[in-house]
Amino acid sequence: MILPVSFNLALGSLHAHRTRTLLTTLGVVIGVFIIALILVLSGGLHASIAQQTANLDDDILLIRSAGDSTTGMEAFSPLRVANATVLTERDATAVSEITDVKDVAPMMFLGGTIKNGERAYDNITTVATNYSFPSVLGLEMASGSWFAENEANRQYAILGEKLASALIETNRAMGQTINIKGQDFTVVGIIKTTNQPISLAGVDVDKTAFISLANGLKFTSGTIAIGQIVVRTTDRDVLSDVKKDVVAVLQHNHLDDSEFAVRAAGEVASATAGWLATITLAALIFASISLLVGGIGIMNIMLVSVAERVREIGIRKAVGATKRQILEQFLLEAVLMTLGGGVIGLGLAYAAGYLIALQFSLPLVFDWWIFAIALGVPLSVGLIFGLWPAARAANQDPIVALKQYH
Repeated sequence: MILPVSFNLALGSLHAHRTRTLLTTLGVVIGVFIIALILVLSGGLHASIAQQTANLDDDILLIRSAGDSTTGMEAFSPLRVANATVLTERDATAVSEITDVKDVAPMMFLGGTIKNGERAYDNITTVATNYSFPSVLGLEMASGSWFAENEANRQYAILGEKLASALIETNRAMGQTINIKGQDFTVVGIIKTTNQPISLAGVDVDKTAFISLANGLKFTSGTIAIGQIVVRTTDRDVLSDVKKDVVAVLQHNHLDDSEFAVRAAGEVASATAGWLATITLAALIFASISLLVGGIGIMNIMLVSVAERVREIGIRKAVGATKRQILEQFLLEAVLMTLGGGVIGLGLAYAAGYLIALQFSLPLVFDWWIFAIALGVPLSVGLIFGLWPAARAANQDPIVALKQYH
């Protein structure tokens, strides 16, 4: 029955100084909010990658410039020089002639502004590709159709469903005219929503415009700079052999085989997951600093509280309270502040995570480890930073303490 008494005393003390308690807890709330939000978003991204990997057929190869395959902290190094795109249409043609290659879709990435009347969106990715692209990546059309092989020279565009909804305010936009980087295109199809912001396509398909390679040349002065080539094999069992053949063909076309990287879709997904884990760890380290500051604030306010309540401690000891009971009371005050801040921070993180997940089509993850970290860390902070003030209170001499008057 001793612990409930200490709990009630701790709760009463915090309530009596609720303004100070609230301000002290705020530091923990901010720290836990940042940490929990990082964990929630990271969990959503990992879940999105896992879902995409589970839905993938094991018959896809991705060919990229070697510089685009950089992962981990090296990708963010200010000293790293990005390699120029070295893949060409010749590479795509050569790969398509390999035995057991079913389809090949080269991708040229173009940035710029897309307009529809008065509506304009900057920094929208436009991908120039061929007629095989939807079958290679297993895309479904919400309405309309993809351009055919003999329609490559026509000013046709296909839009992701979310881009179409924002730009034209409908997912049935066939016949509508849009302007891509100063060129008019007729919308002939809308891609069904994929909800995969991180995809093997290298872009968020739902928010991307697609045109033919022939039309893409109009924006690059006739130079095709392929950013990625997606290859689908006839069967998953031949993937390894096809990969070797692809490497051999590219080695023949390029003087240096370090210029390109050939990866199976599963390998790319695993590398992306590893890259996300690295970034998440780095973000958590920086976010933990704010929680550390919050812990120092709690220790400071607890030391002040002990100094203010010396006479109270003396009276409790005079009527029979033990050192353990005094220790429990003050330690519980610190833990209640940090744990309360943790609960509030976790709730705010999920509220913010929900809004971000809606915006970027990410799943909202409720995993036990997120709750364990988001609540376990502030609990540890309360115990660690509250122990010294609590011990200082427990070791007060009752005779000296009773001589202290307010």
